[in-house]
Amino acid sequence: YIVVNPVSLIRQKKRFLRTSQGKRKIRRISNIAKDHLIAEAQKMAQENPLVHERTLFIIKAMLSMYLRISEVTENDRWKPKMNDFSKDSKGQWWFYTIGKGNKEGDISVSDEMLEALTRYRTHLGLSPLPSVDEDTPLISKHKNGFGGITSTRHIRDIIQECFDRTINTLLKEGNTDDANEVKRATVHWLRHTGISVDIENGRPREHVRDDARHSSGSITDNYIDISKDDRHDSAKDKKI
Repeated sequence: YIVVNPVSLIRQKKRFLRTSQGKRKIRRISNIAKDHLIAEAQKMAQENPLVHERTLFIIKAMLSMYLRISEVTENDRWKPKMNDFSKDSKGQWWFYTIGKGNKEGDISVSDEMLEALTRYRTHLGLSPLPSVDEDTPLISKHKNGFGGITSTRHIRDIIQECFDRTINTLLKEGNTDDANEVKRATVHWLRHTGISVDIENGRPREHVRDDARHSSGSITDNYIDISKDDRHDSAKDKKI
């Protein structure tokens, strides 16, 4: 039994601490790989709509709304339903979710995401858009269509099949760099990719922060990727 906390003593000694100016690396796939992934999901949906219309919807939802895998699967605290998509008094569509740390949040729904929802619901034989009282699971089990998917591994397997086909396509095109990137990717990289792409395209950081449900803007700042070349170019002609 010790009198004082040794860790607090170490923290007082600055020479023991190492700090870094750089931001942590965001795990994401490139824009080329992202476009190939969506294109491959669309091909799969055309070839076998019974199975892969769901695949296409999941991938688009994760990219467009920055969803975590836990936010599309049923669990003790959260059962995603179709009516979690809802329209406000101004005619704007939002997606309600409960995410990391039991944090509730509304995510703005883009026109393309609304089209993806309409396509998926039409495939399921539902009305184009959900009603307020509709309790259809957001992602239904394939075998019987009833009930939502409760296994995150099941979602991973669905997306991994699309990853594998994307890797093969990229290799056939001779793009080994992007193929290797997708080989390393996990499902969570789709969330990171969606956030990064929106920031690259000039979407306001505060809007991305709120849709991503980040606790602070400093987390969102990690997705602002300024290369060393760009930073050096901007400093090259500075005057003292």
